[in-house]
Amino acid sequence: MAVKATKAPVKATTKKAAAAGKTKFSKETYIKWYKDMLLIRKFEEKTGQLYIQQKYFMGGHGIVGAQIAMGAGVAFAEKYAGTENVAFVSMGDGAVRQGALHETFNMAMSWKLPVIFIIENNGYAMGTSIERTTNVHDLSKIGLSYEMPSKSVNGMSPEAVHEAIEEACERARRGDGPTLLDIRTYRYKGHSMSDPQKYRTKEEVAEYMEKDPIEHCLKVIKDNKWLSENEIKDIESWVKKEVEESVEFAENSPYPEAHELYEDVYVEPNYPFIKEY
Repeated sequence: MAVKATKAPVKATTKKAAAAGKTKFSKETYIKWYKDMLLIRKFEEKTGQLYIQQKYFMGGHGIVGAQIAMGAGVAFAEKYAGTENVAFVSMGDGAVRQGALHETFNMAMSWKLPVIFIIENNGYAMGTSIERTTNVHDLSKIGLSYEMPSKSVNGMSPEAVHEAIEEACERARRGDGPTLLDIRTYRYKGHSMSDPQKYRTKEEVAEYMEKDPIEHCLKVIKDNKWLSENEIKDIESWVKKEVEESVEFAENSPYPEAHELYEDVYVEPNYPFIKEY
């Protein structure tokens, strides 16, 4: 998927907050992380995937890896228009096998496009480990042949992800071009309902669940006494209500009509389609 960061990331760290709570980021940041990640997880548990209704969210693509080149196109448009926007292009560790990635990386570096390529690396793609699909086990090395700044990031650490994204955004806005981030994360459930998950052990899953970023944020919040138990329950209740209302809205909404096929495809509203109903 491709999204655009329309402004510089908020500097979440303040000396006062860090000194008082002995954390690198502020109270507000940890609470936002906890609330956002909990909402995303509950949506995914209920619906299988989360689609955000947002102005600058470009969506996914039916072809695996196709969003890599399209996201670079978004970045080119932003550079051409002279904005300070940065395109975020997310892909899984399986999608990096697509040849379009290499063409895109070459062009993105040559033109110094304001784009951050993010590998959501869960180690198994749909169900096959990286070790069985490539000779390069460190996926951050993929960018090095194009002299693209690349690094691996602990995806189970909100702090590490924040810092990596912030650094990459600053680089893009300076006009220095793209960054590749191999964000190493983990999924606790199968890729789909038909996934028996025989490629990993229950012990491995349990080990990663101990590093859960949502629980990490909640622990920081509790250790610093930033929220009471009732306030935490209020967040959980809000998340549950938001998910239930969204599911109800989707289930009760009518199916799209045939004319929807031709909308939001071309800029020209009267593009000469041949319509057959």
